[in-house]
Amino acid sequence: MIMRLRTELTSDYITGEDYRVAEIANALSHPMRVALVRYLGAKNNGKGIDNVTCNKDLVGMFDCAQSTMSQHVKVLKDCGLFITESRDKFTFYFLNRELLKEYATSINQF
Repeated sequence: MIMRLRTELTSDYITGEDYRVAEIANALSHPMRVALVRYLGAKNNGKGIDNVTCNKDLVGMFDCAQSTMSQHVKVLKDCGLFITESRDKFTFYFLNRELLKEYATSINQF
């Protein structure tokens, strides 16, 4: 996901990590996406078929239109928080726990 900036930032003080942290923070700036990350983290914590999640599951769980869910999932995929796996006609989602840990570590430095 490319962040929309009003002006180009030119500073030797702004690092690549700063941009990465801001990109993830931007992806998590909507309560629906925060809830999706939390839900997927809990759902994928177990093992087996009952612990995988597809788009249909998310739409049913969050009671929203499929197009709305797709837009939120796209933002989370674009920043790398959601990993997808296609099987037959379904796309399954998994949480990128490593990236979430890196984000938390970066935030804890403040």
